[in-house]
Amino acid sequence: MADRDYMTIGEVVDALTERHPDLTISKVRFLEEEGLLDPERTAGGYRKFRPADVNRLELILRLQKEHFMPLAVIREKLAEYDKGRMPAELEPVVAHAEAVPLPLEDAETVPVTRSSDMIGVPESFLTELSSFGLVELVDGAHGQELPAADVPIAHACWDLRRFGIEPRHLRMYESFADREAAFFSQVLMPAFRHRTPETRQRLVETLGELQKLTGELKRSVLHRALARVFEDVM
Repeated sequence: MADRDYMTIGEVVDALTERHPDLTISKVRFLEEEGLLDPERTAGGYRKFRPADVNRLELILRLQKEHFMPLAVIREKLAEYDKGRMPAELEPVVAHAEAVPLPLEDAETVPVTRSSDMIGVPESFLTELSSFGLVELVDGAHGQELPAADVPIAHACWDLRRFGIEPRHLRMYESFADREAAFFSQVLMPAFRHRTPETRQRLVETLGELQKLTGELKRSVLHRALARVFEDVM
């Protein structure tokens, strides 16, 4: 399975059984017949469940189990979601969705032309993110590709659209990151100029601790700033 970026219907059921013990192949087929799922098929007619298909299936299952939604209502909400709108009923479910391990996670890059299927982010959006320097597209065997390290950035930017925040609004975060990385370099380079296996390991640990501490600092400073702006609610 490591050499493909999709799962069979049986593999999907196996992957989700721990969280959804009552899930069966027949139920997945029923949801497809009801028009809630539409996995691609191989030339031989076998279903190919890509990450977006698996995530959609689990979303449906959670809406049924945790929110007691009938399929007709779920179909309406998914139709809105597919058009780029986030129904209020889906927000808490999508926000706390757990990722399902897939062969994709072993890949070093994601072909941009396959991004919609593989990571649920449209090709046009990745191109826009790249134009603002938020992700870096590299040339690969399949044309332009997105490094795996940039996938979380693409997902975060895609989710921020729900609040009317577009890529052009997010350039400041790339600038902040570059400035912080340069600052860390100034602080640490004198102590870690000579790279031995031991100093490399200490550098990794030190960078991890610095990221944690500065992350806490940024959250606290931002909270204080927001409290000043929204003093009536914070």
